[in-house]
Amino acid sequence: MGFMQTMAANFWVTVVLLLFIITIVSIVLGIALEAYKVSSKSRQRMQELRNEELRLRLKLEQQKSGAQVNLALPKEPSWEEQSQVSYEMGYQRQQ
Repeated sequence: MGFMQTMAANFWVTVVLLLFIITIVSIVLGIALEAYKVSSKSRQRMQELRNEELRLRLKLEQQKSGAQVNLALPKEPSWEEQSQVSYEMGYQRQQ
């Protein structure tokens, strides 16, 4: 009961003390949150780099093992050929 009477008698000291505690806790939690964000972004970036490395290794292995397979695939039409085909298809629809 003595503590409560002391706090009630010194109301403004109590308010200042509580604001100080809230400020310190907010700063500590803010720093912890920023550290978590940085850590999370770092882990995500490392995972993206690892995925990219694995993708490139897989592509390299496919190029090494399947060079003949890639030659058998049909060639995609060039940009000019694609536009010409689109133009001819549109012309045929109008007739």
